[in-house]
Amino acid sequence: MENPLIVHDLNGEAVEVTDLNLALMQADDYRHYHLSGKRNIALQQKQQAYWQDLYQKLLKLAERQS
Repeated sequence: MENPLIVHDLNGEAVEVTDLNLALMQADDYRHYHLSGKRNIALQQKQQAYWQDLYQKLLKLAERQS
């Protein structure tokens, strides 16, 4: 078994990545989710920023792995 990769999320928390390709697909999916309703705009912006940041960090990891 390979050693897991560690990425630090937007909140500074360590996220263990055991399958980089799957993590990229999931982060890509999550960054495109949209919540309905005007009450959810702030939460949606926060979530999209989180997943966009994580996706970019995972892409950099993937580039270093290749």
